[in-house]
Amino acid sequence: MDLIGMAKGAKGGGADKYSELIRSGQLQKALLKAYKEPGGGELTELDVEFFLNPKSIQVVKSVSLESPQTEGHTKETRWKATDPIRLTLGELWFDTYEERTSVRSRYIDRLEKLLQYVEDTHHIPCVRFVWGQFTQGTDQDPGYNFYVEKLSVDYTMFLPDGTPVRAKVQLDLKQCQVIEDEGKRKPKQSPDHAKLYTVRRGDTLQGIATVEYDDPREWRRIADTNGIDDPMSLTPGIKLLVPPIIK
Repeated sequence: MDLIGMAKGAKGGGADKYSELIRSGQLQKALLKAYKEPGGGELTELDVEFFLNPKSIQVVKSVSLESPQTEGHTKETRWKATDPIRLTLGELWFDTYEERTSVRSRYIDRLEKLLQYVEDTHHIPCVRFVWGQFTQGTDQDPGYNFYVEKLSVDYTMFLPDGTPVRAKVQLDLKQCQVIEDEGKRKPKQSPDHAKLYTVRRGDTLQGIATVEYDDPREWRRIADTNGIDDPMSLTPGIKLLVPPIIK
């Protein structure tokens, strides 16, 4: 039986089996490393280290697509943006039965603080999930910073005085990478030379800026370079000069 099975059925002696598996060193500890903000200072007091044998870890990567109006009956599908990665850690078990202490005070309260607003940063903390070989190669990747979007807790064991000593947890994480970080990790397509872009029906300056610079906010750079007064009116077939971003 795996750790989850033991945890589900652990009563009395079952808890001893749960702890024995941990003490044996067969399980790799996991860590939620907390930071004030992406690339910011550490929040060591909010770090959560725990033994992990999850029922599942779901990683979702997706993109946003658009289908602008074109001539004819066939719509052209284009990439619009890459969505933040979503990571779901399902059925995590936290146990303080042997210590006879509150699992809520030791673990859950700290997890709840990861969803609380931090005044000096004006948003919630971000975390980096690190767990042995699973995150090997990603735990140092700045793109793998996450916000805890949802925390679900099911308390499953209590002491006679009502102290919770076992909890089943699900964590839903959402990538918190900012545009500036994306630009550092993924250089712009036109960093050091100008290029010509042929306008297609349905194009917008924001869409062109997204394709060429990975940043829709750079549409003004293209508009100014080409003397465009009305960014909503682009003539299919014309060529636009896409200037380089020189820093």
